[in-house]
Amino acid sequence: MIKSLSVIVPVMNKEHAILRTLESVAASIQYFQEQHQGDPVTIEIVVVNEGSSDRSPAIIEAFCATHPHCRVVHHFKQTSAGTARNMGANAAVGDLLYFCDGDDLYYKEHLYLCYRMLNHDPSGQAETSFMLKREQGDQPIQLPNQRIGVVRTGVYMADPIQPFWKNAIENSIPQNLCVRRECHEFIEGFPEEKVPYNETGCEDISYQQWLAKFFKILKVNLDTVEYIRYPGNNFDRQLQKFQTPPDQYQEEMTPATRDLHLLRQKIEQSHGLYLFEKLKTVDKTPEFLALLNWQQLGNDYMNQNDFLGAIPLLEYGLTQDPSNSNTRTLLAAAYNNAGSAIRSQGNLAQATDYYEKSLALNPTFPPSDLAKVNLNAALTLRDQKRFDQALTYLQKTLQLDPNLQDAIAEFPRLKYYAHVADRGYEFTQDWFSINIPVWQQFLTQYVNMPDLRVLEIGSWEGRSTCWLLDNLLTHPTARITCVDTFEGSVEHEVLINQEVVRTIEQRFDANVAKTGAGEKVRKMVGSSQSVLRSLIPNAHHLAYIDASHVAADVLEDTLLTWRLVKVGGTIIFDDYGFQFPEGITEAPPKVAVDAFMTIFKAKVRLIHQGYQVLLEKTAE
Repeated sequence: MIKSLSVIVPVMNKEHAILRTLESVAASIQYFQEQHQGDPVTIEIVVVNEGSSDRSPAIIEAFCATHPHCRVVHHFKQTSAGTARNMGANAAVGDLLYFCDGDDLYYKEHLYLCYRMLNHDPSGQAETSFMLKREQGDQPIQLPNQRIGVVRTGVYMADPIQPFWKNAIENSIPQNLCVRRECHEFIEGFPEEKVPYNETGCEDISYQQWLAKFFKILKVNLDTVEYIRYPGNNFDRQLQKFQTPPDQYQEEMTPATRDLHLLRQKIEQSHGLYLFEKLKTVDKTPEFLALLNWQQLGNDYMNQNDFLGAIPLLEYGLTQDPSNSNTRTLLAAAYNNAGSAIRSQGNLAQATDYYEKSLALNPTFPPSDLAKVNLNAALTLRDQKRFDQALTYLQKTLQLDPNLQDAIAEFPRLKYYAHVADRGYEFTQDWFSINIPVWQQFLTQYVNMPDLRVLEIGSWEGRSTCWLLDNLLTHPTARITCVDTFEGSVEHEVLINQEVVRTIEQRFDANVAKTGAGEKVRKMVGSSQSVLRSLIPNAHHLAYIDASHVAADVLEDTLLTWRLVKVGGTIIFDDYGFQFPEGITEAPPKVAVDAFMTIFKAKVRLIHQGYQVLLEKTAE
């Protein structure tokens, strides 16, 4: 409920016109009081005297003496019309702000009409229209079907004006404008930059642009104010333009004036961007959101990839029209994109919440886009180690888009993570799971194979060992030999308060025990170059070499392993794509593997080459 109105009247040497202007405002106040029903509304006139040197101050003081609702704010010098209006608004107490220049007129119905439009709450009041009493006859007025921030009425001009320019004038001058205080204060009033506004006089245009950008404006096509032309004023100087069709008028503008307008436009743009940032920080009560151009602003934030800025606006829009599929889909896109941005910052819980909200909206995304949202949710849940939930989203992803490569690659890895969590394995690092799709594709012949013999060089904490036991070495007669020193740097040990509580070897033993197949494992502790020399030749169907990143050691392990693998068996090299950090002069594993494949090319067949290399031994 609006409880107060303020009319701001800036005056600078208007002795010939100010009394008539104030009397027109007073008449509009009297009309308001006659027509208004309900709780009392406080009304005031705030006159801002900009250091007038004529009789204007005396005329104003005499008027105020007989009109208790009128008061004066004196300023010692002229600044600009925008600054004077801001001074008046700051001194005023009204919930609604009206503006009237000191030489223009209000018609008596102006205050009341604007008040009725802005005071109407369609959600709480049954009436949809009212009759406005006018001298020309009662006029039916349709009330707005939503809350609005600004009302703009028609403007009467005694001179004939081309319709295009009449509309332009009505959309730029402040006399026909009524604005809620919170809207005026949000855009921070009229611009006050001395240059270019004191030269171009376009502060009204900038003010209206910011209002129109952020708030709902209702136009009432009824002339309730009069824009007066007299010799030398702004209206008079532009009369020729206003009476000429816009496509026939060529405005002469000096380069200096053109530069001032360009500067003014830069100020408008800069302040508009500032207000976009400001909007994200203000308290978005339902009452304030109702006043905003939420749909346009939401779209603007989306176009700027500012999804967190868009979300509260689109959320509000959906509460107003839950069946609007466009808003629903746009909000779903904002949630998804905001989730991705937040996830990149490490806020996984909030990102998951946004992805789930996106999907809960049932947006009208194409199946491929909907699949990507499900994938985003799956990957974020995976990173939170919520593997079962992640699998549910990933399965939905593949139902929507069976050809989505990222999902295809992730599925076996995620199933593996869920399996690891279910088994309770204690792994501290994962350099292995990226290779699972390759192993599943090329090692199928070894699944549940009787008397399968596997050699693993470099077992660490048993991550690959456990996978082999769970997936390949499932036959009761299968066996694996694990060769490792089980020694490493501190990063490979579980520490609590800098105390080693579980070494690599202890973790290996614990993890193997959890497979339930510990009897299939022969652990050989020691240097691979020593242990491999003690093993029986031609006894293994599969050898996995992950002993060292140093090319010399990899090549030595490979040569020692060669005689241990049966013809037709498989050798796997890990870390083929590994590179040492800058400053380390050791040759990487790729050098050793390439050298071996070159020398033994007549006795091997390349099965796969990627981060790992898989070879078949075809001859002794």
